[in-house]
Parts: sequence; C-alpha cells; structure tokens
Amino acid sequence: MKRFFLLFSIAFLLTGCTKSVQLDDSQIQTPVVNRAKQAKKILQAKKTNAKELPSVLGGIIQSDSWIIHRDKQQEEFSGHVFYDNGTYTFKADYALSERTLNRFTATGNVYLKQQDQKGSSYEAYAHKAIFNYKTQQGSLTANKTAPVRLIYTDPLQPTVKATAQKVTFDLEQQIFTLEGNVKMERPSPEGMQTLSANKMIIRQTENYIQLEGNAVLSDGLRFLEAETIVYDGTHNQSYAYGSRPLLKGTTEQGTFAIIADRVSSDAEGNQISLDGKVQGWFVSPEVNQVDFSKFNQGLSYGTTQQ
Repeated sequence: MKRFFLLFSIAFLLTGCTKSVQLDDSQIQTPVVNRAKQAKKILQAKKTNAKELPSVLGGIIQSDSWIIHRDKQQEEFSGHVFYDNGTYTFKADYALSERTLNRFTATGNVYLKQQDQKGSSYEAYAHKAIFNYKTQQGSLTANKTAPVRLIYTDPLQPTVKATAQKVTFDLEQQIFTLEGNVKMERPSPEGMQTLSANKMIIRQTENYIQLEGNAVLSDGLRFLEAETIVYDGTHNQSYAYGSRPLLKGTTEQGTFAIIADRVSSDAEGNQISLDGKVQGWFVSPEVNQVDFSKFNQGLSYGTTQQ
C-alpha cells in the first residue's frame, strides 16, 4: 500500500485547455487553434479591472464549457472535463473551483491517474471527488450503481485493488479511510491476500492498516475473522480481537479451526499466539486417510461376540 493513495493529489495539479468561456453573462467562443492563448487575451479585454478576477484554471483545463463567476471567485467546467500531460490524468462530467474555500470539486464519472517513470500507475474511479488544496484533505464517494475503485499497477508484481463506498484522505498526514463494504486485494508472500471490513484505516507513513467491523483477512489457505484486525508493519506485528476471533485453514500438517479472545502474530504470520479462552480442533492428513468404515465394522463385530 506504500504510495498507493498519492494519486489523490493529481487532480489539483492541472494543466490543459478549454473550448468555450462564459464570464458572468457574456458567452465567449474561443477558436480551436491556440485556444488557451486566445481565451486569456479575450478575458483580458473583457475585464474592466484586472484585479477583480483571480488567476483562472480555464486556460489549462479542457471542457465543453467554462463559466467564470467573478464575484464568487468560482469557475465551472461542464462536459468532458479533461486533462492529461502523460503523467497526470483527470476526467469528469463536471468540475467546480471555489477559490474562497480553497476547494476543487468534480462529479460524474470521475477518473484520476498518476503514472510514474518506472511504469507503475495509481488510479481512482468515483462519482464525486472533493479536495481542499490548503488543508490537503478530501474525499471520494460512490453512487448507487458503482463503488469507489482504487487500483495500483506495478509491472513487477500483481495489481493491488480496493473498493469502498467512500474514501477520505489527508495527504499531509498520509492517512486514508475507506468506508462501506470495503474490499482489497494485495500480494503477499503466500499469494494474493484479500481483506474486507466495514471500515479500513491506512496510515501510510507508519505502514499501518486497521480493519473494523466484520473484518476478514485471507490468503486462500488461511482465514482470520474478527471484529477488528490490525497490521502494524512498523512494529512487525498483527493482531485481531473482538467477537472471539476465528482462525481457520489448511497447512502442511493438516486442517484447523481455532477460536480465542485474541490472536496475534508477527507480520509474516510465522509465530502465532492465542490468548484468553482458546477452543478449536486440528486434523492431520493421517487421520483423514483412516478408513473409518472398517474401524466401525470391527467395533460392531466385537460387540456381537460379547
């Protein structure tokens, strides 16, 4: 998950162009060639006082229409809102810049992408995105038909994917919270690992992940279910508690299912500790291979002889 959520800042480093401009009630159509330069020249001619209108984004964001609300210090972009410089990509149906609130909002088929020089990419799909460029805080929200999707692609390892109904983030503190039917797939030494919960908190600088509410962690062979599951990479430990954590699965020694008050281990899962009231069972392959039908027949025969 390291650097996975850095893409949320990309929508606010925008450069591009626009198709049409509306300044208050005056509609201005800009030519296709050198649209950015022409838009700026026309705006300069239209303004009665250059200081009344702050620097604008319209010359650097492409859209079907661009409306400037001078008194409110707002800019609206509608229809095919788009920007792409090869490293950062941003798309939406509608976007609003509010300078007095230091806020940028995008709605409708929002797409964000950051591509790095090594070939890795960070992507986000959402219905709505909000970012405060002063506090470095924001959110991504889903609609009724599709969740927020987060994707990290690395040519050297399996893709990491996550979905949720809402994602809030603080880029300065590097804290990200996923809420509502949260699911994540990420690679691990044992194979692809899946995580699910009602809520997931990620503290990126601390290499820390916390799953809350109906938390499940699985690598395909082992399953851990609890109310809360914590992965603490900084301190090389993981632990689960609440609702009597259940650990079950299959190893080379056999199959097992264990319930305890608390389950903890090192980050790699090599050393596992069970605390509190521990209950469970373990079955080895040798026991599974026993022919119990013959065993029962022997018992029956012996009883008859008596």
